[in-house]
Amino acid sequence: MKDRFIILAAALLLIGSVRAQEPVQDPGDLHERLAKMEAAMAAARQREESLGAEVRELRGLLARQEAESTARIANLDARLAAETPGGEFERALAALDEVQDWPAARDRLSLGGYFDFEFRDDHARRESSFDQHRLVLQLAADILDEAISFKAEIEIEGGGTADYLSDAEIAVEYAEIHFHLDRAFNIKAGALLVPFNRFNTLHDSPLRDLTDRPLVARRIVPSTWTDAGVGVYGAFDLGGVVIDYDLILSNGLDEDFSTTPGGGFRDSRNSFREDNNDSKMILGRIGVRPDLDFLDSSYLGLSFGFGRYDDRDQRDYRLFGFDWSLKKGDFELIGEYARFDLDRGTREKALGVPGGAEGFYLQLNFHFFPESWRGTTRFFTEESTFTLVFRVGTMDTDDVTEGIDRALRGDAYRDDPWRYTIGLNFRPVEKTVLKFEYQFWVESGGIDDADNDRFVCSLATYF
Repeated sequence: MKDRFIILAAALLLIGSVRAQEPVQDPGDLHERLAKMEAAMAAARQREESLGAEVRELRGLLARQEAESTARIANLDARLAAETPGGEFERALAALDEVQDWPAARDRLSLGGYFDFEFRDDHARRESSFDQHRLVLQLAADILDEAISFKAEIEIEGGGTADYLSDAEIAVEYAEIHFHLDRAFNIKAGALLVPFNRFNTLHDSPLRDLTDRPLVARRIVPSTWTDAGVGVYGAFDLGGVVIDYDLILSNGLDEDFSTTPGGGFRDSRNSFREDNNDSKMILGRIGVRPDLDFLDSSYLGLSFGFGRYDDRDQRDYRLFGFDWSLKKGDFELIGEYARFDLDRGTREKALGVPGGAEGFYLQLNFHFFPESWRGTTRFFTEESTFTLVFRVGTMDTDDVTEGIDRALRGDAYRDDPWRYTIGLNFRPVEKTVLKFEYQFWVESGGIDDADNDRFVCSLATYF
């Protein structure tokens, strides 16, 4: 019995000595580790939220490609990589795969599109109006897996072309056949979306945070700008910098430039069937996405073009533009500048062809949503977000003149206006948006201001 007691005492002493040798962690170290983990989680959360706008752009672009196979995504990267932060393209696509069903077989036609509906109270008119503005059908198909694809968009504005409808049309927005050779080099042909600045190729209503398009993207760059032609495009990853390009050869613009109400350069878009002269337009855009530590993402674009516009094939035009998209946390700064220069003779001056035109817009977006609201209703989802928007923009449709006489031209569209817009929108999910905005118009060139401010509300969705 005494021996057992001695053995038990020795065992307890041995266990005590081993436990005494175990290091005791300082509570201060544990707090420090916990603080670092919480900071890392907060940074990750902020980064996740900043991707909201990037994912929205991806959804819009991928909606046009819904019929294409997952094997074709590597080729789509050539056009979409510039719309997603470097190194996160695959993660964004994976997030989309969770909410979209991508069939394995892609040898059939796929149909989708978008819709928008607006309410306008324009102070220059006595009547406020509801406006079923657009119903756009988007279709796509694989013709030869991983090699040939087709996509198109048919736009129905104002309800179509029935006799009782006004300011309405049905038009081909684009119709393109693509030959996918390599990420760095691909070929396309058909009625092409013109790659001049960024807005013209990303103009879908559900993508935009304001209802009305910027002035420069309406009257200087006549979006939606489509032209019949052929083109090449691709992208290169140079390690830390992604560069993409899009170059086309097309019919180009004709001589129907105007500074009258509703004019600008919109009427100079050419026929899809024939050119008005023997010259062709060469136009392109180069996009650069640098990897900058102080920004979540940045994207810069440079556009250029030249051709001849008159029926006698003698007068040149030159185009220059640049665009930008900078994102940090919940803030996003986007915009673009465009400049046209036109050669003129006596005949062109008599026709009212301007000597040149230019414009720009600058837009600041702030995305936010109270986390405590998520899941409290069916419309407050994990994707839900509010966006506060401020935009300033101007255009000069004829740099030879300063303003246009309102007594002769009326209170509608004129040269040299400035427009300031403040808006708020809500997205229950990324592809559906309810927008509110108020526009303040200011006339320059010594012309008294017209009462043409306006309130606009709209609803847009992909389907």
